[in-house]
Amino acid sequence: MAVTKLDRAKVAIVTQHPFFASILMKRKLIEDNTIPTAAVDQRGQIYYNKDFVEKLSVDELVFLLCHEVGHVIGQHALRRGARQPKKWNIAGDAWINDMLKDAGIGSVIEGCVNMPGSKDETVDVIYNKLPDMPNGGGSGSPGGTGDDLIERGGPVSDEEATRIDAETRVEIAQAAQAAKAQGKMPGSLAKIVADLIDVPTPWYDILHRHMTNLTRGDYTWARPNRRFANAYLPSTGKVAKMGAVAILVDVSGSISKLELDHYNGHLKAIVEQCNPETVHVLYVDTKVQRHDEFRSGEEFALEFYSGGGTDLECAYDYLAEHGVEPEVFVALTDGYTDFTPSKAPNYPVLWCISTGVVAPYGETIPFTVEQT
Repeated sequence: MAVTKLDRAKVAIVTQHPFFASILMKRKLIEDNTIPTAAVDQRGQIYYNKDFVEKLSVDELVFLLCHEVGHVIGQHALRRGARQPKKWNIAGDAWINDMLKDAGIGSVIEGCVNMPGSKDETVDVIYNKLPDMPNGGGSGSPGGTGDDLIERGGPVSDEEATRIDAETRVEIAQAAQAAKAQGKMPGSLAKIVADLIDVPTPWYDILHRHMTNLTRGDYTWARPNRRFANAYLPSTGKVAKMGAVAILVDVSGSISKLELDHYNGHLKAIVEQCNPETVHVLYVDTKVQRHDEFRSGEEFALEFYSGGGTDLECAYDYLAEHGVEPEVFVALTDGYTDFTPSKAPNYPVLWCISTGVVAPYGETIPFTVEQT
C-alpha cells in the first residue's frame, strides 16, 4: 500500500514538478521504520516510514517527498556539524516548507513547521534566530516532517564532503534546466536555485566543517592541560567536545577592525558549538605580542590589536614552549608572511586568508567580509 501511494506521488511530481522530480528519481526510496516520518542522510539518501506514508494522501506525499528533496539540495544533513540537531532541523524545515507553499507544491502536512518568509532567508540565518532547544537540542520531536536529518553509513570526510557539494550543485543546475525547458519553473524557486548554484561556500561554513570533524561526543580523550592535572581520563556526556584550540590573529597592521569584528562573531559561534576545553588566542606580528586563554564555558572574544612586521610561524615555537599542543591551529591573516613548509607542525593548520594568497601547507580558507 505504502509503495503504491509513493509511486502515485512520484508520478504526480514527474508530471507537475520536474525540478524536484529530476533529483528525486535519481534516488531509491528506502523503507526505514525506525524514523518517525521520512528523512535524508548526510549523503543525500532518502528514507521513509511505511506506517506514516500510509496515513497521508497522495498530495501530502508529494509535499513530503519534495520536502526531503529540499533537504538534499540544501545539504542540510551534511552541513549540520555540531549545531543543535533539532534547532538546525527546524530551520531547514522552515526554509523548505515556505518554499514549497509559495510554489504551490502538494498539500501541506498538518503539524509541519510554518514560518512565513523563511524562503527569503538562509537556513543559517533562520537557525541563529531560533531559541536554543532544551537538553542541547537533541532529536526526538514527533509529528509533521521534523527530525528528518539522520546519519547513516559512517562519517563524511572533507574530500567526500567537497565531492558531494560539487555533485549536488550539478544536480540542481540540471534539474533547473529540465524544469525551465518544460516551462514549469516558478520564478521564486528559480531565484532560490540560482542562489544555491552560484553562491560560494562561506568561509565560516568551511571552517565549521573542519573544526566539527575534530569534535567527539559521548567521551573525549582530549589532551590534558599539564598545569591542571596528571590524570588522563575521558569526560562523559553526549556533547560535542574538543581539546585545545589555538587562534592566531595577525596584528601586523594589515588586518582591519572591520575584518576582525566580522570574523569574531562567526568564530565565537563555531567555538561555542565545538566546545573546546581551552582556546588560546595569540596576537602575533614578528613575535607573540599577547596571549589570552579561555577555559570551557568562559566568554570568548577577540580584540583589535595593532603591531608591525610579520613572522606568523613564530607562534608554533611559542605554543611548544608553553606546553600547548592544540587539536587545531586557526590563523586570521592577509597571508603576507613567509611560509616555511618545513616548520609545519603535526597538528592541523587552517589559514583564513583575506587576500588571494594560498598557503603552501595546511588548509587555506578564503576569507572576505562580504561573505555574511
